[in-house]
Amino acid sequence: MEKISTPFKDFYNLVGGSLPDASSILIAGDPGSGKTTLAQQILYDELTRSRPCIIVTYDTFPANITERMNEFGWDPRKYQLMNKLEIMDCYSATAGVTEGVVPQPYDLTNVSIYLTTLMEKLGYRQVTILLDSLIPIFSETESKHAISFIQSIAAKVKKAGGKLIVTLSTGSVHPELFRKVESLVDGVVELRMVEENQMLHRYLLVRKMDRRQIIPRLVRFDIVGGRGIQLKLPRLGFLLRKPGVTQ
Repeated sequence: MEKISTPFKDFYNLVGGSLPDASSILIAGDPGSGKTTLAQQILYDELTRSRPCIIVTYDTFPANITERMNEFGWDPRKYQLMNKLEIMDCYSATAGVTEGVVPQPYDLTNVSIYLTTLMEKLGYRQVTILLDSLIPIFSETESKHAISFIQSIAAKVKKAGGKLIVTLSTGSVHPELFRKVESLVDGVVELRMVEENQMLHRYLLVRKMDRRQIIPRLVRFDIVGGRGIQLKLPRLGFLLRKPGVTQ
């Protein structure tokens, strides 16, 4: 017996409340497990709470982001018109586009300056930044520079009382580097694809979240058109049981 979650309420129950201000969050997981969907859903929830947001895209065009968000019933254009949302295009320059984009997306010093300018445009305070994904940065720059960049952006965002959300696919970087990224952030949410009865199912696990009492359980979820991430929890007593991770 399961119940389908109301929009995001059960996710925040697992986290132990809303995502803490002045924090950095890693959403990690298997390719296709829903990392971008979860990240965009968190970001849109921040927008509905009147928090300014920036999406830094390294792996798709901005138009694809807005189209995808619209498919889940999230209207980013509305918040762009309200000067609450900016999309920082670090992808188009790699495809030869020169207008309205970050011209040197792998010059991380330049990217950091550009990002600061956008934060100031949005009022600087309590800005949520989504960096989706880290794979191109690690692929095109030296690891030490990529790590330094993440640390710098996280410190800048946290000083302003905001949130940094980054995504990274499991197995996309060396395990030691992956652990380094995990150690840098305040929270880690892991998504998994698990084969059961010849079918693939998605699971979510909150592995850590500073300043929150988390429930570290694997929870199955679906990605539903027009809604996004929907957790599937037992009807009775899920949140009252002793925490533990079911492997």
